[in-house]
Amino acid sequence: MVTPTKTEGHAEMRLRLPILGPSVVLIAGLSASAALADVYGAPAGYAVVPYVSWTGFYIGGNVGGAWSGVDWSDVTFTGERFNKTDSGFIGGGQIGYNQQIGNLLLGVEATLSGADLSRDFNSILFPSVRFSADIDTIATVTGRFGFASNQWLLYGKAGWAGAQVDFSGHSAAPLPVDSFSFDNWRNGWTVGAGLEYKIARNISLGVEYSFIELGSETDNGLTRFAVPVSLRDRDLEIQSVTARLNFQFYRDAAPPLK
Repeated sequence: MVTPTKTEGHAEMRLRLPILGPSVVLIAGLSASAALADVYGAPAGYAVVPYVSWTGFYIGGNVGGAWSGVDWSDVTFTGERFNKTDSGFIGGGQIGYNQQIGNLLLGVEATLSGADLSRDFNSILFPSVRFSADIDTIATVTGRFGFASNQWLLYGKAGWAGAQVDFSGHSAAPLPVDSFSFDNWRNGWTVGAGLEYKIARNISLGVEYSFIELGSETDNGLTRFAVPVSLRDRDLEIQSVTARLNFQFYRDAAPPLK
């Protein structure tokens, strides 16, 4: 005969065992995890990609191709009018500063470039008369505005532009040998756009298009033998496409607050 007291004791024991088993396993698992953590340390997490900032000063170089167009008129040397285009090499350097505000970028940049834009052609009326138009130095100071997204920067620019321009003419036999030359600095404006990509924290590669308008100007003077000459050019334009390399100076910046 089984007493009620013993039956209740076995029932209570059977009730506790299912609860006690998982508890022991859980405690053992936690203890093992803690022990492994003490031995090996916490597992390494993924590296956080640093925030890419375009803010700061930069300096760089550019190289590419350019082409120019000029409309000559009122050439009293022969009384003719010419419309000539030319293409050649352009290359130089740039220095500037960018300020990034969120994804918006504002900046200023100055460039100085050498160009090989030289065009020689003969007079139609007097084949022994030869003219030339040369552009060898180009400078710009522009404001920049754009959109930056991590390593990419898309921007536009606008501002002042100037160039050293030389127009000249020379006559040979059977005409009297004579010549003239007008060498002056021209001022105008420029607009353009570009795209840059950072290949490193402070190095970027890019491509840029520029359009320069130097307006119209009349030059009056004398030839080598004191013959009056007047030359008027209209719509002197220069266009260029260049590849650019920039080195940026800046300290690591914190990402903008969202």
